[in-house]
Amino acid sequence: MSSSSRRKMLAAQEDLANRIVKVAKRKEMTVYQTVNDILEQALRVEELGMSLKQVVDERWMLERAQETGFTFTIEQLLYRIVDEAYESDKEKYAEIFREMGHWYGKYYQTKHDEPISAFKEALELFTLGTSEYTFEQNNRSLTFRFIGEKLTPGYIELFSIFIEELLTVFGYKLIEKEINRGIIKLEMSK
Repeated sequence: MSSSSRRKMLAAQEDLANRIVKVAKRKEMTVYQTVNDILEQALRVEELGMSLKQVVDERWMLERAQETGFTFTIEQLLYRIVDEAYESDKEKYAEIFREMGHWYGKYYQTKHDEPISAFKEALELFTLGTSEYTFEQNNRSLTFRFIGEKLTPGYIELFSIFIEELLTVFGYKLIEKEINRGIIKLEMSK
């Protein structure tokens, strides 16, 4: 028996072992093949310097992005095109972003029991680049901050309109709006 075909026993919790048996049957593989496939992929992830949790979470984010209608693009290209469009017709593009904010607000209300939590999860998709956000919610008030050093003035303005309208659909009213280079801060209340 060569070293590549030698077998070694591994112990597992009974419920996990039973689940592996079910996976093997579903995939029409042996338990031996299934366990080796699982271990091979786990080691591959480990060799990439990642954890299985990280891989699964990122895959989940990609599926959510696709479900929500997001697409991936070149970050600076997007910002520059949005900026150019906004400069060409501010009212037109402000209305487009307002309509999209309204639509996504309704989408989250319809698809999720807790639309604000679902929106927070979606923000993870908005911030895949170098941007970051904070979202603070108290009894009847909410503060949203979005920071991105690469963001263009037009993009910042339009994205703030999108967020403001989305939060308006959730029943919040704008109290204060602050926009600076690469920064959005919205203070809202119910």
